Amino acid sequence: MGNRLERAYVEWTYGKGCPPYGMKVRRNEDFTDEKLASLSRRELTSLSQSLGVGAPASKLEGDDAKAYFQQIRENAFKGDSFDHSLWDEVLKSCIGRGEIQGIELNTFDYKKLVEVTEGKGGGKLGDKFNKYLDNLAHADIKTLSVNHQMALLMNAYNALCVSIIVRAMREGKEVKSIQDLGSGDKKVWDITAGTLGGKEITLTELEHRDLRQQWAEPCLHACIVCASLSCPDLRGEAYKGDATLGSQMDDQMRKWLLNPKKGMEIKKSSRTVRLSSIFNWFSRDFKPRPLPFLQKYMTEEMGKAVSSTKMKIEFMEYKWVINAPDTD
Repeated sequence: MGNRLERAYVEWTYGKGCPPYGMKVRRNEDFTDEKLASLSRRELTSLSQSLGVGAPASKLEGDDAKAYFQQIRENAFKGDSFDHSLWDEVLKSCIGRGEIQGIELNTFDYKKLVEVTEGKGGGKLGDKFNKYLDNLAHADIKTLSVNHQMALLMNAYNALCVSIIVRAMREGKEVKSIQDLGSGDKKVWDITAGTLGGKEITLTELEHRDLRQQWAEPCLHACIVCASLSCPDLRGEAYKGDATLGSQMDDQMRKWLLNPKKGMEIKKSSRTVRLSSIFNWFSRDFKPRPLPFLQKYMTEEMGKAVSSTKMKIEFMEYKWVINAPDTD
């Protein structure tokens, strides 16, 4: 499928992209005293009302201002949390640095999760993974803080992708690509991947309905990983629902762009930038266009190279083999 056809198919099937006024991850730097004090009265009033804080006093300064800004911060990060420590342990135990088909990446050793203890209460890594999946199934998503909701959805997507492969391996199947694990006429993206918050869910629903269509956060594409070689790397830790979540997401995007085989490659001689096909399939998520959006995540050298002259954009072939260390 050509680049234009691929993009048209995604837009037709999954909508026009991240909503500009959708939910956003709340970042520490957006709620400092200095940042809040720099807002106009209209902006501050709009923000405070959205967070359930009363309108600011006509004259806001000194200790009154500090107390008011503290109330805004508390409300911004208010809500229940969710424990991802089991998933964090799985990631740290299964991820290693490797190379597949000439591409450096974080590989994931799925075989470590195949073995489980008979009955309940086992201490094997596979048991801990199963317990985490059970925790996801019973999560009360609506009570979570904004950041914990986002962290939950991204961690759940990655864990459910892993679970599809691990289930197949537990059945004795040799898995070369997640795309091979559909059922009947349904592609793998459209089969039930697991249960989240008491409801069965597919990867399509999780990615496009619950993430892309609800969150104005294009960096989510750097954070969710469909178990394949050309995906962004799985992060070596769980996403946290606290005020550091935004920093984790930004770091994922920066690291992805630094990989010239599956993120971004600049060819100065031909004035060409090669990007992951994800930036083509979901181009409307990256406003105004992928390349201008990505500049704030580039190194200084990369930024100068793409802004010094008009660059032709090409998209890399997407490789769907699984990101396991023993993949050929």
